[in-house]
Amino acid sequence: MTYTIDSIADALSRSPAVVATIGLDGAPQARPAAYRFTQDGALYFDCLKSERLYAELCRVPALQLCISAGSETIRVSGEAHFTQDGAILDRCMALRPDRDRNSVIAFFLTGVSAELPEGPIRLPDPGGVLIGVTIRKKTELRDRIARILERREEQGVTLTGDEQRLLDGALFVFAEAAKKLWPRMDIRPIERAAVFETYDERERWTNEAAALIGNAQIDKPEDLTYWLSIDTLRALNEQRNGGTT
Repeated sequence: MTYTIDSIADALSRSPAVVATIGLDGAPQARPAAYRFTQDGALYFDCLKSERLYAELCRVPALQLCISAGSETIRVSGEAHFTQDGAILDRCMALRPDRDRNSVIAFFLTGVSAELPEGPIRLPDPGGVLIGVTIRKKTELRDRIARILERREEQGVTLTGDEQRLLDGALFVFAEAAKKLWPRMDIRPIERAAVFETYDERERWTNEAAALIGNAQIDKPEDLTYWLSIDTLRALNEQRNGGTT
């Protein structure tokens, strides 16, 4: 099957995309990215700012995206170019007004081609990193999340090492999901309190927590107590790694 730029753009608009690159250490890396629009034969995307992704693509600009189209998985290839064009960023941000402009980077692909790869491609769980939690729009849930974030700042660091990073990542998962529902919600307490030193570290642990939490449905305050418990996250992590709870 031959894919045109329009058919590729149509598939991208219907399915989350996963960016595949070769890391600076030679290992493959995968990150979610959002297709935004097509202009002058190039496909435009944005994603959370990542110093590692920027360094990887500046070193080797060849990029591949994996997307689902019906029962098929399409591999899209092209050359990536980052852009600081204000008009481009404005168009991207207009589609996601809930995001902080300073946390987003935009890039576009030229020389785009697409193919059906031989053999299966394993994509990240769409119920985890790519979709995230669903929160019912209830005032009591908004207030509970706000209080949880404030308490995290008040109490400071209570865990050690990766457990604190995983819990803070989970707090970001819920804070960002709540921010989409209530744009005026203040999530600065977790931004101030989190142990992450860089955007890359924050992105890594937020995605790690999202992969564990999956497509959680939050209907009552007790759901938040369950998902934002280090005991829950620890058990899920053990299950994923083949251990026992």
